[in-house]
This record gives sequence, structure tokens and C-alpha cells, in this order.
Amino acid sequence: MAAALAITPASGSVVSTVSACRIDVTGADQNDDTAYDPDQYPASPEIRYYITAEEGGEEKGRSHVFSPNGGKHEWNGYIFPYAGSWTMHLRKESDDSSVANLAVTVS
Repeated sequence: MAAALAITPASGSVVSTVSACRIDVTGADQNDDTAYDPDQYPASPEIRYYITAEEGGEEKGRSHVFSPNGGKHEWNGYIFPYAGSWTMHLRKESDDSSVANLAVTVS
């Protein structure tokens, strides 16, 4: 399964600047026998991610770093600072690459 992001509350992907949102991660590579070997540490480091909130290509918010439990994670209570077109990215901590994204319109 490919990694994906979803946002709640949302009407489509439109949210309000006064709404505390939850960003859900699903399908992320997890630290299990198929993706991670703890016996190989540090050659096979733990798989860790973070979520960014970007507007106009500039990072405006960042979650804590996490390791997905069962490929899933929740970032609770994010409030967008102002209206606009935003992109949420799920990024690998190891190289900052984006493995999933979600376009969000904030009004």
C-alpha cells in the first residue's frame, strides 16, 4: 500500500483557519521484519517520518518525528495560521524526501 495523508475536519480538502485538524497517515513503511532489521542497526536505522505544512513552497509548520505503528499515525491539533493553498507532506527524516502529500485549501 502506498503512503497517504488525510485531514479531518474537511469538506473535500477545504478547512477553516479556526479548525483544529487531525492529519492521518496510512500505508507508511513501518519498522517490521519486512522493512527494518534491528540487528543491522545502525546500518539499517529506524524508519522515521515527520509531516510538514507548506504554503507557497515554504514550510510553515512541522509535526514531531515519529515511527508509524502499523503504517499509521495521527498528528492532532494542527491549526493553519492563515487562509491559502497549502500542501501537507509526509517526509522521511533520513533524507527529507516527500513520500506522500495532500493539497488543502484553507479559508
